[in-house]
Amino acid sequence: MVDLLKNKNIGKWGIGVLVVSALGWWGVSYSSAKANSAAVAAEAPVVSLNVAETVEVSGSLEAQPSAALTWNTDGVVEEVYVQAGDDVKEGDVLMKLRTTSVSSNIISAQADLVSARDELDDLLNSDTDLAQAVIDLKDAQEAYGKADDYLHYLQKSRKVPQTQTKIIIESKRNSWRYLYKTKTFKGPAPEDWIIEAENDLALKTAELEEAQRTYDRFKDGPNAQDVIAAQARVDAAQVTVDSLSIIAPFDGEVLSVDNHVGDVVSAGELSANIANLDHLYVATQVDESDIANLKLGNQVEATLDALPGVTLTGKVTAINPVGKVESGLVKYAVRIDWDKVADDMFLPLGSTVNAAIQVREASEMPAVPITAIQNDSNGEYVWVVQADGSTVRVDIVSGSIVGDLVTVTGDLEAGERVQLVRESSVNASNPFND
Repeated sequence: MVDLLKNKNIGKWGIGVLVVSALGWWGVSYSSAKANSAAVAAEAPVVSLNVAETVEVSGSLEAQPSAALTWNTDGVVEEVYVQAGDDVKEGDVLMKLRTTSVSSNIISAQADLVSARDELDDLLNSDTDLAQAVIDLKDAQEAYGKADDYLHYLQKSRKVPQTQTKIIIESKRNSWRYLYKTKTFKGPAPEDWIIEAENDLALKTAELEEAQRTYDRFKDGPNAQDVIAAQARVDAAQVTVDSLSIIAPFDGEVLSVDNHVGDVVSAGELSANIANLDHLYVATQVDESDIANLKLGNQVEATLDALPGVTLTGKVTAINPVGKVESGLVKYAVRIDWDKVADDMFLPLGSTVNAAIQVREASEMPAVPITAIQNDSNGEYVWVVQADGSTVRVDIVSGSIVGDLVTVTGDLEAGERVQLVRESSVNASNPFND
């Protein structure tokens, strides 16, 4: 028995082979050559291989989210609170500039922030329910306006951008393949789009009415416009004050720190790199000849060029059904998300990942030597040797190549013997090598 990963297109399909039966089956019996032919016939047994089909891809290891954090203003670094390898939470301050080294408007914004917060607190504490009602009503009004505008756009516009993808199943010999044809055009919106937009508008209308009723119950409290204005002042002052610091935008790990205390920095200069290494992925591309075999959830194994001893496992999480032509070839974007690795494992982002996507589970298939397969106008075939020494033609379809063996589909069983035909004056060529 032999285990392998099917690779019908060499260089694209991963193959692993475990040979259980001995390869000492090459018992060859020679027949006398005809006077007008140099062919010498030999025999070999049909063996059984355990085949799992894969698609091989490669890409760069990435993390989501990840960010290169830069300074928003000029100044001198006063504090560095982290170092590479530290775990941080969203909102943590990683570095801070010296207050006296930044522009005066940032310094004054600190005082503005304190007074703006005090003003907002006074309004909210007088009637917290009203403040929330104001915010909810404003959000509901904006959502309703967007839904209403979108519905009118779908109903009135005759040039709504749309994409249409057709899937064609094409028969080729004893196999099938899927062809994807995509057309982008502009025209009237489909009826189901309009119905969906009408339903969404109805929902937004109900939410707006509910928000209005809630607001009406509390409107005798603080002035709603005062609350909105106070919140706007707080937000504006906070943005200005935050430019003093580098703040973590999400939970993650600090990958690098590019500044030290006392450094003079400029707006736009890199300060640190941060990423969430719990969510690693690869964005790759698959040829059109393989895309029909892929499904969401396909299991994947991969190695990294930078770390030969490390194996990643994961699954396919996204397949873009619309292909793009690159260098004359149609490619489809595929995303693979990796399972979480040990916390102490070093995985360099950007390193090359070589992945094998399993598209079919292992199953037993007959295999014959390459030199047993012949071709004519009716397709591929082999000569099966009968007990009395006679031969019978059996039509087959070749599959993956493993050394000198080829997996085949046809009326063959392990243990049967097939005839090999070689030219005595010329080495037999591999019919599968173009």
